[in-house]
Amino acid sequence: MHRWREPELHVQSGDHGLVAIVRMDGERERGRWTVRVWGEPLGGELVEWDGDDLDAGLSRVMAMLRERVPGLLD
Repeated sequence: MHRWREPELHVQSGDHGLVAIVRMDGERERGRWTVRVWGEPLGGELVEWDGDDLDAGLSRVMAMLRERVPGLLD
């Protein structure tokens, strides 16, 4: 497993069976944030976003999760 050296936040939700990582990549000038979510409800798929605006990215990831698994975040 690859380990990032940049600051990283790792969150696991036992209630939803999801794991999320938010990472800041200081080496890139654009797209310096990465958000990845995976887990059983996604059936092996990964939800991923890269960009500069973390608030917008988190909102987009939440929208993607709601689209792929309706009722998951209710």
